Amino acid sequence: MSASDADRSALAGVRDAWVAAVAASDAEALRSLLTDDYEVWANAATAIAGPDAVVSSMRAALERFHVQQRFDAVETVIAGDWAFERGIESITVTPAGGGDPVTRSQRALLILHRGADGQWRYARGMTNQLPPGEPIGRDLPDSAFNEAGN
Repeated sequence: MSASDADRSALAGVRDAWVAAVAASDAEALRSLLTDDYEVWANAATAIAGPDAVVSSMRAALERFHVQQRFDAVETVIAGDWAFERGIESITVTPAGGGDPVTRSQRALLILHRGADGQWRYARGMTNQLPPGEPIGRDLPDSAFNEAGN
């Protein structure tokens, strides 16, 4: 396996670990997947900065909703200890107390950094809505969607 193949596999592993932690409602497991200075700019939401804020926000969301995420990469670029992935993120949210699931898909740009320990972690993230006419699934209220993490 080439270094590039190994890095791509490691990046996929970070993504898979995130999706698994969210599906298991384990917000604390997200902490190890983030750099100390992580920040995400979610569509139409206040920026979330730092692992503590992410874990707290996700914990609150996961108490109210069962969340399933998927990220379909369109492009992955690796440059030394930095990588970015852009693609489409889909989130399905089902109220914990019962109710119909709702899904929203959006564009996402994820920036990862390889730390001194050799582990890739999310350093930055940004999402925005798909253009009109391209929604996937039923609209989800922005407040629920932003609480769900992205």
